[in-house]
Amino acid sequence: MKAGTKWYLALSAFGIVMVTAAQFFLADFLNDAQSGAIIGVGAGLFGYGIAKWLLGCWGKKNPDLMKQTEIEAKDERNQMIRNKAQAISGEWLHWLLMAGAWTAIFMNVPLWVTLAFVSVFLLKTIFDLILTAYYQRKM
Repeated sequence: MKAGTKWYLALSAFGIVMVTAAQFFLADFLNDAQSGAIIGVGAGLFGYGIAKWLLGCWGKKNPDLMKQTEIEAKDERNQMIRNKAQAISGEWLHWLLMAGAWTAIFMNVPLWVTLAFVSVFLLKTIFDLILTAYYQRKM
């Protein structure tokens, strides 16, 4: 077994340890939100580790398909398609954040919720401007 696949198996085992520890051993020391966050991270690590481990095992049995998949992932056309899809989804997210802020205002929720929506909106706008300037200089 390659070192990478062993790493992913260890990562999934660590996820199980996190879930078990948060559920049984640390329950008295943590509040429900902290315990739930640790359980969520542990479950995510477990799922990620198992998925990557299984993919590595599958790749050993099917090296030709893995090589073809790797070539397709690095293909310029596919990268351009992925970048365009991410740009469009980012634009949608941008305006959904503002819709969330307006909804929060009309529903009379606490001010911090509205400010959180607006802060994320502004942060995304700033990142867009910085990355646009960077890529304009680069190209």
